Amino acid sequence: MSESNLLGIFIALSVSIFVMLIAKYENKIVQKILHWLPAILLTFLIPGVLSFVFDLSLENIVLHDWSKAYIYPITIFCIMSSMSLAQLKIVGLKPLILFFIGSFTIAVIPALLFMLYYLGNEQMADLWKGIIPIVGSWIGGSSSMLVLKEYVAVREDLFLSVLLLDNMIQNIVMIFLFQIIRRTDEYNQKFNISQPISFSEKEQNQNRIQKNPYLSVLIAVGLTALVVAMEFSFITNVIILSITGLVVGNVFRFWSFDINLKIGSVGIILIMSILGLKLKFNDFELPMILILFMINWMIINIAVIAFFNYKLKISMAWGPIAMMANIGGISTSPALASAYDQRLMPHAVVLAIVSMATGTFWGFLTTLLIESQL
Repeated sequence: MSESNLLGIFIALSVSIFVMLIAKYENKIVQKILHWLPAILLTFLIPGVLSFVFDLSLENIVLHDWSKAYIYPITIFCIMSSMSLAQLKIVGLKPLILFFIGSFTIAVIPALLFMLYYLGNEQMADLWKGIIPIVGSWIGGSSSMLVLKEYVAVREDLFLSVLLLDNMIQNIVMIFLFQIIRRTDEYNQKFNISQPISFSEKEQNQNRIQKNPYLSVLIAVGLTALVVAMEFSFITNVIILSITGLVVGNVFRFWSFDINLKIGSVGIILIMSILGLKLKFNDFELPMILILFMINWMIINIAVIAFFNYKLKISMAWGPIAMMANIGGISTSPALASAYDQRLMPHAVVLAIVSMATGTFWGFLTTLLIESQL
């Protein structure tokens, strides 16, 4: 193995371990930094900075092929198998409808906006691929974002621009949603919404079932290896592993959702650190047209969620929760829900997991709609 490959492996592993350690470090200053520069972005930036400072050329090493061939598949399977379909019933039908309306809006609005922006600025013909990972980020989170990046082959400098814009917009929206959800009772009264939230408890039987993390991991690795050995295309692997993971995770009663979610989370960090080795700061820029596009996109999304929240006549807490379950994911949606009522935290987690399970497929839809205009 060449020195470049060994160096790339060392940097990727070191950065991944470092970021995972500081993410758990209980320090106010560190946590404030991570609030605006989250672990996934930091993991992408550090290898790029090291490559830039030491003038390294690590964009063509074999590690990138290994990541796409092996790390992506096991990460996708573990993330998808960590979703429990049985938990959906605690949310209720109308909040689920609102959530899927939000997902549909995130996926379809960029295709409609693209028609307007493409007519007015030919630069969008080059930038549209950067939109697709955002769909994955806003529905599904990091795993969907990474899959969609590979799906449309986004170049690294554009991907960095997208990550930075995504992070800034998400933080601004999160602050806004926290303020909104705290005033839920006021908005409910103003819009004459009296339907109470159903705080269904999880089934007690689920807690009595003995989970087997070791067997779960063994099956996950075995099935992933089997699919990889068949040498399908990347996107075929994604579809097969997503569906298989979802089925397996809900068929085997001993399945450990927690251990698979942890493995998937580690896989995402590792993939981002490897992608960071390709980053070239010389080509980095923040196109104004992309900034305006994403701001308009988010504003429309907020407006649609608010409108249908009112039309469905359900508590105004569901709008922020449904939206944060998509754009914030499993880490921030429970915190947002608890700002109104801690009993809503499990509901927020369930919606976030549904988002993780569906984000990639919404991204496929957006890609299809935009490509049809080119």
